[in-house]
Amino acid sequence: GSPSTDNPRNVLPQTSTEMPEGTIHLPLFYDTVKTLDQTVEVDYYLPGCPPEAERIWEALVAILENKLPPPGSVIGAETTVCDVCPRTRSEKKILAFKRTWEIIPDPDICLLDQGLICCGIATRAGCGALCPTVGSPCIGCYGPNQGVEDFGARMITALASVIDSNDPEEIDRIITEGIPDPIGTFYRFSLAHSQMRRSSLPGNGTSVIRSVETG
Repeated sequence: GSPSTDNPRNVLPQTSTEMPEGTIHLPLFYDTVKTLDQTVEVDYYLPGCPPEAERIWEALVAILENKLPPPGSVIGAETTVCDVCPRTRSEKKILAFKRTWEIIPDPDICLLDQGLICCGIATRAGCGALCPTVGSPCIGCYGPNQGVEDFGARMITALASVIDSNDPEEIDRIITEGIPDPIGTFYRFSLAHSQMRRSSLPGNGTSVIRSVETG
């Protein structure tokens, strides 16, 4: 585990909790969070959380010059953060994944090569690779690149291919120890738009993740 995921008492969020100071109330969440375009029609998407000023300007220019793409399009690059990152990449063979506080990364070598979970391989470019450039792994805030249907699935596939082992048990250990929160890591911006949906187990309200196709 890690400082952000350890929960030795197995405490689950409740809508109300009694404290010495009084009762703390939390709103009741729906079992499925919908994206904006699952609720209303969206004309265009501008990637980024938040978008860089240059991306906003490009969108405004496209509007003023009447050069907008077809409705429903993403106004942004069609390459990945990795494609514009200045760090040196090589054939990746990972023996362990590390959290950001565990190492001081080499300033020139690809962060994923160094075992840090960097999402640039699946993330749409447009930010200028600002985070990886200064030693902070990409967290995917520009969303999936063109053609990527499920951001988390793309990342999991990419990481599985760079683990330097053919032993299923060792691979499982490397993933479990190095990525204690895969949902939070790979779906922090895209869970509601992924092939996964959040639902509840009958009877106890415990949150689980299951596939739409099987659920």
